[in-house]
Amino acid sequence: MIEHAAAKRTIETHILYSAHLGEERTIKVYLPPGYHPDRRHPVLYCHDGLEFFTHGRIATIAQRMQEAGRLVPLVIVGIAVNKERRNDDYGPLGVRREAYARFVMDECAPFVEDRYAIADSPQTRFMAGVSLGAAISLSIHLEDPVWFRRLLLFSGAYFRPLMERVREAGDMSGLEAYMVVGTGETNVDTKAAERDFLLLNRRMRDLLETCGADLTYREAEGTHIWGFWQSQMEDALSWLNHRAARVGE
Repeated sequence: MIEHAAAKRTIETHILYSAHLGEERTIKVYLPPGYHPDRRHPVLYCHDGLEFFTHGRIATIAQRMQEAGRLVPLVIVGIAVNKERRNDDYGPLGVRREAYARFVMDECAPFVEDRYAIADSPQTRFMAGVSLGAAISLSIHLEDPVWFRRLLLFSGAYFRPLMERVREAGDMSGLEAYMVVGTGETNVDTKAAERDFLLLNRRMRDLLETCGADLTYREAEGTHIWGFWQSQMEDALSWLNHRAARVGE
C-alpha cells in the first residue's frame, strides 16, 4: 500500500513474514522528496516504528528539514512493534530478543535494502528507539557492531543486564550514538517498578564513554512520553545529517 502524504512525500507499507519470530510484521517506509532509484540514500530503522510516524511525527519533521536543505534525502523505516510481546522482543532479558534482532538483521533490513535505493555502507545505516527500543538498538549493535553502528537513543531503558553486556564487550569504539533523556524522567513507572531513567542514561553514558564510544549526550526538560521525544526529533535528525553528509564529502 502506498500513501501519498504530501505532494513530494511517499510512505509505503509492507507486511513481512518473519521466520525468526513466527509472525507477520508491518513496516512503513518513508521516501524523501526527490527519491530516485538511481541515487543511493541513507536509511534510518526505527523500533516502535509506527509510533515514530504517528506520535513522533518523524516523517513530517524529516520532510520539513529536507525541504529547508537541513537534512540529506533520507529513507525512514518504521518497524511495527508487537505490543503484547514488546518486553519479550526489546528487553535485555526478553525471551524473543535474539529472534527479534535476527528478524531486523536477516529479514527486515535485507528486504528494505534490496527493494529500495539504499547506500550499502555502515556509515549510512542508522537505527533509532525510545526506552526499550533504545535498549534493543544497542543490543543489535552488540550483535553486529559493523553494520549497525550509528544509533539515535531516546530515554534508553538501560537496565543491569544490558549494562553487563556492554561491560563484557569492552571495546565500544565502533559505536556512534546520539543520546537524549528528559530531566523529569526520575520516577518512570515500568511494569516491574519505578525507575530513574535519568540516572540510568547517565550511567550508560559514562560506561560507553569509558569503553571508547563516540557519543553526543543531551539532557532536556521533559518526561518519559512521546511529546518529549517528538520535541527532540529535529536535533537527533540534525546529528544524523551531519554524519550522513560527512560520508558523501
